[in-house]
Amino acid sequence: MPQVQQNIKIDAPVEKVFAFIAEQPERMVEWWPPIELQERLTPPPTQVGSRSRYQYNMMGIKVRGEHEVMQCVTNQRLYIKTLTGLDCAFDFQFEAPDANQTQLTVRMEYMLPASVLGRILDKTLVERENLQNLEIGLTNLKRILEQGLAIS
Repeated sequence: MPQVQQNIKIDAPVEKVFAFIAEQPERMVEWWPPIELQERLTPPPTQVGSRSRYQYNMMGIKVRGEHEVMQCVTNQRLYIKTLTGLDCAFDFQFEAPDANQTQLTVRMEYMLPASVLGRILDKTLVERENLQNLEIGLTNLKRILEQGLAIS
């Protein structure tokens, strides 16, 4: 299964970073460029079994679906797997090198459906686009968290 992975150091406590990602999933559209819709289907708090609806724009092809939290360890890990739409998993891992910093690692694994790959035609281009979108997304996330824009 193809995957992309990026790390980023965020000057914010791990509790703040985890809470923003886990408890405000609808704000993902603000920081991860291809996410056009992220909407809770189950009420907070986020926990194993929590579900959301999403719309992902893959190079102009909009894919809608649902995903579910498969693992949620507060301030350590959030693992989300799609149920419909794209065959994909998002693994967020949080580490606290000190009280005011978070080392965030995000790994996205995915399988391109034949219908999508057939319209795009270039798997390498898709992989490059996914990596670039993840890099941009984490840079946006860092800015939001470090500038205090994460307050709801």
